[in-house]
Amino acid sequence: MSSSEKSKTPSQNQLYGQSGKDSSSAYLMSIVQTLSSSADFEQREKEKTRIEKAYRESDKRLGELVANNYQDVTQILKAFNGMTKSINESRDKIRKIKEDLNSCKTLLHFKRDELRKLWKDGVEHKAVLSMLEQVEQIKEVQDKMNTYIANKHYLHATDMIVQAVAMLEGPLYGVDALRELKSDLINIKERMHETLIEELSKQIYERSLPSFSLQRGSQMRLSRKDASVWGWSDGLDSPRRAPKLEGSEMSSSKISYYEVKENLNSNPQDNLENFIAILTESLFALHKLPDGVERLKLSMKGSLNKLINTATQQIAESSGQQLDSMVNHVQPKYLNELLKLIFEQARYVAKTHQIFLNNVFRLTTSVSADHESSGMPLLSHVLYDIKDVWSEIQARLQILLSQYLDVRNTMSSRQQAPSGFDEPSMDISQYFSKKRPAKPKKVSLFRFDASQHAISVSSARQQIQQFEHLFSFQDALGLSDNWHIVKVCKPDAFNITAIYKPLRSFIVEVEEIMETSALQEFITDFVQNAFLGQVHAKVSENIEAATRADDYDGPSSFDALRNIIDEKTRRELGVPRPLLQSTVTVDSSIQELQDLMHDLPNYADQFLNMICNVLRDYKDKCNSAYRDIVQHGSDEKRIISSMWAKDDDISRFLRSLPSWRSLQPRQGKELDHTICSEEEMRALNSKEAIILISNLSTDESLIPQQEIITDVTQMRTVANVHESLEWFANRLDLFADSLTPQSSLAPLQEELPTELPPISDKTLQSLKQLVQEFKDLAEICLLLLHLEVRVHCFYYLLPVAKQSNYAGPIDDLDPDSNVLKLNKDLSGMEEMMTQSLQPKKFKYIFESLGYLVASILINSVQFLNKINENGIKKMCRNILAIQQNLTNITLTRESDLDRARHFYELLYMNPDEVLNAVAEKGPQFTLGEYQELIKLYHRSFAGNPVQVQDARMQRLHSVMEKGQNETLA
Repeated sequence: MSSSEKSKTPSQNQLYGQSGKDSSSAYLMSIVQTLSSSADFEQREKEKTRIEKAYRESDKRLGELVANNYQDVTQILKAFNGMTKSINESRDKIRKIKEDLNSCKTLLHFKRDELRKLWKDGVEHKAVLSMLEQVEQIKEVQDKMNTYIANKHYLHATDMIVQAVAMLEGPLYGVDALRELKSDLINIKERMHETLIEELSKQIYERSLPSFSLQRGSQMRLSRKDASVWGWSDGLDSPRRAPKLEGSEMSSSKISYYEVKENLNSNPQDNLENFIAILTESLFALHKLPDGVERLKLSMKGSLNKLINTATQQIAESSGQQLDSMVNHVQPKYLNELLKLIFEQARYVAKTHQIFLNNVFRLTTSVSADHESSGMPLLSHVLYDIKDVWSEIQARLQILLSQYLDVRNTMSSRQQAPSGFDEPSMDISQYFSKKRPAKPKKVSLFRFDASQHAISVSSARQQIQQFEHLFSFQDALGLSDNWHIVKVCKPDAFNITAIYKPLRSFIVEVEEIMETSALQEFITDFVQNAFLGQVHAKVSENIEAATRADDYDGPSSFDALRNIIDEKTRRELGVPRPLLQSTVTVDSSIQELQDLMHDLPNYADQFLNMICNVLRDYKDKCNSAYRDIVQHGSDEKRIISSMWAKDDDISRFLRSLPSWRSLQPRQGKELDHTICSEEEMRALNSKEAIILISNLSTDESLIPQQEIITDVTQMRTVANVHESLEWFANRLDLFADSLTPQSSLAPLQEELPTELPPISDKTLQSLKQLVQEFKDLAEICLLLLHLEVRVHCFYYLLPVAKQSNYAGPIDDLDPDSNVLKLNKDLSGMEEMMTQSLQPKKFKYIFESLGYLVASILINSVQFLNKINENGIKKMCRNILAIQQNLTNITLTRESDLDRARHFYELLYMNPDEVLNAVAEKGPQFTLGEYQELIKLYHRSFAGNPVQVQDARMQRLHSVMEKGQNETLA
């Protein structure tokens, strides 16, 4: 086999394998080509033999396949025969139809004019039917419009009326039967924008505060093309888009757009932003958007007035009171509630205006740029922005506040007396004087010219003129119109205290939008130029009323410090003893100023300066009143107790005593005798007695009456001053501790989380200094009373020895008259101090008084010229009378007076017996006291030479030295 034959064999085998797939003709051609190309006979024979063999195999295989698939083959053959039959029948029908068409063509050719006429009649009838259908739809427009408007589907209503009028002025223009309907629909269209503007104003000013949410998925409305019931469009095929708010500023860079849709199956008011967009777009479709913007701008003032009046009515209804009667009552809390409601509504109004303005911005820029015929450029005098809205809100609030704060009356009263800050201080010390003042001039009680907020007379007038000019400027602008404001509380400048904090928070919000606030300027001017002066006048009036003396027809008058609070007030204050009315009044005024610091924290420094000025002036008047009590004579010489209280050594010693320390706050309990023993107490009392005696009993002179306080009422006044100033200083101390100085702030820290802002260090230091001065004056008053009682003992007991006769022949059973006067004086002071001082302070004053009296009586032995047995009895009766009186006062047995009585009873013995007793039992008195006793004995009993006295003195020295040595041993 040649190479060519070998190369052909695979292709032949492939042909055989694909015999079922190739056509018979192709197979035969392949065989013929093979046989013809072979030049060898033998080769052709072999090929023939092979083909025959393959044929037989194929025939055999075909027979097997037919036998196996006989039923299928039979069905295929039947189906093939049916298809062949159907094709033949169809060919016959097509041939017949073709013949019929040719016949029809021939017939139509002969009747073409008649058919053309019938076609034209059909087109005319179709147009008439369409117009009739449109007429029927036009007739239904009014009913559908009313339904849409009733359901507030304004966009559908607007589209319908616009398209209806366009249809009547277009395709249906010549229909005379629709002339009346056309006129009605045009009138509806012309009035449609009024309804839209009214609804827009209602949504801005009258709708209750909703939550702002934008639901896009559920809000649906048909497009203009789909909504048209007549199948036409006005050319605006693109969907409408409204701005989606992402901020408060109307800026194209901050406005994203969403499609405005109106769902007929839902309430359009559920989504405010979408509803405002619908109303705006409806106005735009009516070509009335400029009119709507201008109407809203012009009606802003009246709408805000109506909004505020409605809020006022709501507050009155919630309070359960008649609105007309509320103006007569001081109820600033209702004004606070009113402003909070107005602020909330103002925020809503401004936000709704912003939504409207954003839609206007969108429609007048994006849509009108693409559709020139629909664009309506707005003039600059018609447009407004959100700042105009906030300005009008502030103007309305300014007029409202000027009514509630009673600005005009406040300014007029301020102008009548502009020098309230600058008139010289009234010298109320004349009311504290013991002498009747000669017709004091009625001038202001306090001066504030040194305070930080004080103003001069000229500057005050100038600022008042500027502030009143502000109101005349409002009148010129029409801000102060004929708006009738029904008030929920009585107009008063002090209403600012109830509204300042929420008002300040609202102003901060406004300033974030507008950078500056006219309302803030108004409030600042009012507070600085009117309210501070009103506060000053009120404080001055209250304090002047409390410190004014009541004039009588008699030769004397009661000064203001004698006026104390009543029992009811004392219980309300929770104080154990009466306080001065003036102190309580000043404290009440200070408390009012403290409240003002909390109510108006931005002016805390000014009010604190005012507090310091009030305190400084009241301190001066208290000092002046104290001087009037303790001074006497034209040379202003002070009484003894006052000089001792001011004496550094005496004052320091008295303040070091345990009894004084027990009175101090945070230091004491009552004096604990386990800590300070009786011996130590006796030693301290002895030292006090020695100091006082050394100052008063060194010469033969007596204490003048003018150097003591003889009027118990004045002592009561001093006691009241002490209790009042101590209570007052403690309250001021707590107030000072609650303030935060500016120096305590860290460099990067603006303010501490306290209710009050940081206070000036200088002002706070002045306050603390004044508090300390009040404390010092209160302590001096208590020391004065402590010492005055002791000076009274000297005053009455020194004449007992210096002026009385104790060597008379008759036994006088009655105590000395000066002793009786002392007892009466002590009883009067005890009664007065029990009512005026706390028990621990009463105890401090009378404690150890018995030891002092005993020391005075023992020391007074040197002033006795002579004494006999009757005189000794009289002196003992004096001591016993004083002891009984002091026991009734202190409720403790004054054993120290027993010592004085024993001292004088030694005179019953001669000096030798006394010396023997000292030698046997030890000394009971000091060397000096024994010496004075021996001297008195020798003066009283004549016949004793000087040598005997000297010998007894010598023996006394030796006995005392021996006793001291035994004690040391």
